[in-house]
Amino acid sequence: MASITCPNCQTVAGEGATTCPSCGNALGAHEATAFSASAPPPPAASYAASAPPPPAAPASSAHHAKPQVKFDFAALSQTDRLVGGGSLVLFIALFLPWFSVKLGVLGSATASGLSTHGYLYVTLILTLGVLGLLVAEALGLWKLPSTSQLSRDQILLIATVINLVLVVIAFVFKPSGLGVVKVGWSWGAFVALVAAVVAAFPLGWPIIQARRGKS
Repeated sequence: MASITCPNCQTVAGEGATTCPSCGNALGAHEATAFSASAPPPPAASYAASAPPPPAAPASSAHHAKPQVKFDFAALSQTDRLVGGGSLVLFIALFLPWFSVKLGVLGSATASGLSTHGYLYVTLILTLGVLGLLVAEALGLWKLPSTSQLSRDQILLIATVINLVLVVIAFVFKPSGLGVVKVGWSWGAFVALVAAVVAAFPLGWPIIQARRGKS
């Protein structure tokens, strides 16, 4: 329903009124039209509510990116590199020819360390453990817990010393040949012996020096 505002005293009169009830001023139809035109527009919120929501932004590709695993060679100390390198060569040397037998006109035959001495499988397992620990640390995948009773270097020292002892025993006690043939050493045995020394020396030498300093 349209109302009429008196232009003289601004009193609002009802629809159809011809005179202002307050001051008696005559009211025309144009006042009603002007008042209706001045009515406030509907709130913008109603238009905003009916408008479709904006399209969702595409998900960032960062959420789908997989963490990159990179071998950090700089994370390994010089000692770690010697231990790791010696252990790797020792692992390979276990499959090389350690002993050779001359068979006269038939030529010669060779045997690896693993095929001759079964206890060298302990060395095989320990070298894999040493290499696994160093690689896991370089990749940032795993580290020895701080609650471990033995330190990282102590574990590596024990493993490499056991390997050295077993390799020395296997090197010294070569097969007898049953008194029929003469068994000699082949190049794989020397490679394994040197590799075992290289792997254990960087960890054991500081301890030897420390004990000499105390004596």
